[in-house]
Amino acid sequence: MKRLFSEVYLHLIAGIIAIGILGISAHTLWVDRLSTLQEAERSSRNVLTAVARDLDGSLELLDLSLKGAMEGLRHLNFRDMPADLQYRMLFDRAASSSFMGTLLLVDAAGNLIADAGPIIAPRSLNVADREYFTVHKENLHLGLYVSRPFRSKTSQGEISIAISRRLSNADGSFAGVVMGALPLDTINQRFSNLSLGAKSAINLFRNDGILLTRFPYDEKQINQDLSGSPHVQRLLREKSGTFESISPIDGVRRIISFERLERYPLVLTVALSVDDVFSSWWRKVLILSVVTLVLCCAVVGLTILFQRELKRRTRAETKLRRIARTDDLTGLPNRRAFRETFEREWRQSVRSSTALSLLYVDADYFKNFNDRYGHGRGDEVLRAIAGALDANIRRPRDVAARFGGEEFVIVLPETDLAGALTIAEKIRQTVTAMSIAHEGSPYHIVTVSIGAASVQPSRGSDKEILLEAADQALYQAKASGRNAIHSLKAEARLLRRMLPNAAA
Repeated sequence: MKRLFSEVYLHLIAGIIAIGILGISAHTLWVDRLSTLQEAERSSRNVLTAVARDLDGSLELLDLSLKGAMEGLRHLNFRDMPADLQYRMLFDRAASSSFMGTLLLVDAAGNLIADAGPIIAPRSLNVADREYFTVHKENLHLGLYVSRPFRSKTSQGEISIAISRRLSNADGSFAGVVMGALPLDTINQRFSNLSLGAKSAINLFRNDGILLTRFPYDEKQINQDLSGSPHVQRLLREKSGTFESISPIDGVRRIISFERLERYPLVLTVALSVDDVFSSWWRKVLILSVVTLVLCCAVVGLTILFQRELKRRTRAETKLRRIARTDDLTGLPNRRAFRETFEREWRQSVRSSTALSLLYVDADYFKNFNDRYGHGRGDEVLRAIAGALDANIRRPRDVAARFGGEEFVIVLPETDLAGALTIAEKIRQTVTAMSIAHEGSPYHIVTVSIGAASVQPSRGSDKEILLEAADQALYQAKASGRNAIHSLKAEARLLRRMLPNAAA
């Protein structure tokens, strides 16, 4: 039981240590993950703020260019001015807008009035089929409009988006459109210096869910209507924010920071790939997992070693206790073990009010045997007698022990005197039947003498009286000629006076 408790305690301590290591590792990784996520969100917000400000300033300059052209066109004497003065009045502000690709003025029929080229010169160009033209023609109070991406007719077919305003006559009727084109290449060049990660992206949406442009640029991905995506609906519904989602464009999970431009119908997003963000964290996970595994294996290994050492020590202690209680020569319990057993069985007999019997067994003429045959043969005889004793006691609580020299003692719990005498006779006959030659004995073989005593002890009685009675019985068996069993029946009255219910 003590060994079991020690093993349980050892496993409990090892389990607590292993759980502690795992808990500390898991907590460290979780805190580091939260820190990595917060840092990524903070970085994406910073990049978003910088890009949004730059885009907002560029659009403002472009819008001012549109308004400047509209004001110049409304000047009363505009048509009578020289060409170079007309150019300045229309496009002087456009010179400050590096973001712009093309600036056009078209009439109500979609024909080109002027563009921001080197000079004002008539040329054939009609944009009546363009979205930025038709939408103003059909809507009186639309204001600033951002078109879907289109392939330009004037700039070698580059893909652009248009920022446009309506031109109106004095009576409010449609007079044309002023439009500034933003090449997508120009917009994406603003993003190319940003180091966001291989799978990260910057997206520019219109406020109806149309994807205007995207960095890294892929022509197949732009001009999509993504208004039906829950991902994009959140962008259009809220003013700004950060969340994690799977992109409806390419299916990559990203951390998205978004912001609606205050003065323009646009939504800008900076999306950092979750794989890119947590790549260094996963390396830490791998390293810390290996370290944790090694530590846990070390704990398990030490536990196994300690357990083996505990078992070894337990076996050694058990062996030492057995050696301390065992006679080396015969393998029977020794005198110390007999005393412990006798004490235990005496107390049990007192509690249960049952009989307790003793047999003292002595090898006859053993000194003569040693003198004639030597101590080696004498040891063999003692081992043979011990085997005879052990063979004739059957119950688990019956114990045969070597008392000293050639003397043995047998404890017989819950056995009366008649039962003890029966066992004694079997032992005597077994030893005689072995027919071990002994020329120094009148019987010419090895024999034993046995003294038997039994008692039913009561509380407060002295156990030494039973020992003395068995010893006296053995003395009388030897005095009567040996190879005999004696129980001191003639002295039963004296024994009863000394110890009630005892017989010897």
